[in-house]
Amino acid sequence: MSADEKIESGKSGQDNFWSIRPAQNQREREEALSLMIQESDPDVKRQEVEKIVLSVKTGRLDLKHLLIATKEREIRAALLMVAQEDKTAILWPPAYDEELEDSDSLGAIQDLLLEKVVLLANEECCNILQTTVDAADFGTSRLFERNGIPAVGTLFFMQRPAFSECNDESNRVTEDEKQSLQLVPISQGISDEILGELVLETYIDSADFPELQQHRTATLSLQTHRLQGEYNPDHWFVIKQDKAAVGVLFFAFHPDYNQWELSYLGIVPQQRGKNLARCAIKKSLEHTERKKSSIFLGVDSRNHYAIRLYESLGFVVVSRQRVHALQIN
Repeated sequence: MSADEKIESGKSGQDNFWSIRPAQNQREREEALSLMIQESDPDVKRQEVEKIVLSVKTGRLDLKHLLIATKEREIRAALLMVAQEDKTAILWPPAYDEELEDSDSLGAIQDLLLEKVVLLANEECCNILQTTVDAADFGTSRLFERNGIPAVGTLFFMQRPAFSECNDESNRVTEDEKQSLQLVPISQGISDEILGELVLETYIDSADFPELQQHRTATLSLQTHRLQGEYNPDHWFVIKQDKAAVGVLFFAFHPDYNQWELSYLGIVPQQRGKNLARCAIKKSLEHTERKKSSIFLGVDSRNHYAIRLYESLGFVVVSRQRVHALQIN
């Protein structure tokens, strides 16, 4: 039995006129993406669709699992799942047109879309299905919960304006810190084997979404981090103190938004509480390229130590997202 047949038979007797299937051509893909982009300004919406289409053409995004719900040949709802190389399936929440909002069919259509997505994630041999929802959007969270995709925590997005550290002496790296701590780019001969094991060590007793880390191998962990923005080994660092590796610090550039992301910072357990993370960030922010644009990051709301650290370095919370995740394999 195919995924489509199983989905349709799973809701027998409901909305027989509905068709749920992948978008099949450029017109359908663009209509579905337009439906999914929550933007009232039509010009801005069109620009966002064009950005996504460009990402597809350059190979940064795959629309293979862009699902649509149609009735009388009109696209009324859509959902996108992207199966990544790291065995993570990233889900964009279901979107629907305004005419469907008060319909008795809405809940059933949303359930059908999510039911199919879980099957597709299984077919792609993904280990986890993951998505985020605005922390104030309890309706979408309830939708995921009733379809077996539970909330695992809240993600704070934090942002730091360019040059915000320039006039703050407390954010400057002292001479002693410069001498004792090094940021060594992995492009200087650091193998994936060594780097992966170091990353896994930083996950131990971490307060950053341990629910999402517990089943990751070293290889999959590196793949996950490399999928964030543009990967450049010159901007991935092993943190060393007195020549011993004590952690990692990864940056990724996002050209579409002209922003840097501090995509991962981790210190090995035995070296925590020694101000190494703060020193490493301060040293990294001296880099000319990263001074010219703002920097953002995501952090688990339960990681109070990290949040206080980032706030002391000029980062402020700009968004709160509830993270939902389903372990599949």
